[in-house]
Amino acid sequence: MGNVYSASSNHGPSAGLPSHNDVDPDWDDGADTERVALIEENARLRALVVQLSTLVLRNVVDQHNSPQPVPFRRPRLD
Repeated sequence: MGNVYSASSNHGPSAGLPSHNDVDPDWDDGADTERVALIEENARLRALVVQLSTLVLRNVVDQHNSPQPVPFRRPRLD
């Protein structure tokens, strides 16, 4: 099997790809916007988890502190 790339320095695996100097300096502005949106959504979800946890814990504590119902047994009519 032969060499896939020619010996010329202009033709290699990176031929046709933009060099570091050719890259648009604002290429990651969209990524920054998406990152901020994800961070904000993460904060909202964390706040919801805290609210849900508080409700669950309050419900468990209320059930634990409330008097347990005594089972009612009807007298047998034998």
